[in-house]
Amino acid sequence: MNEYVNNSLEPLQQWYCDNCGEVIEKAEEGWLEWYRDIDKGNAFRKGKGFRIVHHNQRCMYNEKELFKQNKLTADMHLDHYVGPDGLVYLLSKIQYDQVEDNAEIVEIIRRLHVPYYEEALKYHNIAEEKGYFDGENEVTRYTTSTSKYILNHYKK
Repeated sequence: MNEYVNNSLEPLQQWYCDNCGEVIEKAEEGWLEWYRDIDKGNAFRKGKGFRIVHHNQRCMYNEKELFKQNKLTADMHLDHYVGPDGLVYLLSKIQYDQVEDNAEIVEIIRRLHVPYYEEALKYHNIAEEKGYFDGENEVTRYTTSTSKYILNHYKK
């Protein structure tokens, strides 16, 4: 028997663009991007500002504007970061200390690799207001079962 889940996105295959908010229909249409500060000695700092966006200039970081702020963009096709190998690439950024704030890349990992999390994330604030997360542990809000519950109970 299939479990009903009130979802609109295809889990692990569609995402919301962090710039325009529209659906990225498939990994090949998406882009994972971030930037690194350039310090006074022209050395690159660790990555930050991680975003999942459409692979088009309308949604992607403006490289010229960031460069004026001593920031250098880094990016790759989203399909490079999905599936088992994609998870390995993302975890390597943590392992080899390439990220300024590990929580930022961990959130990207959740969005790309935890079924239903991407869509449920839009309703976390409602669940929070209704007290769903009261007394939770540090893992509860990130599980697939929690995401399904949120979609079934808080998504209109």
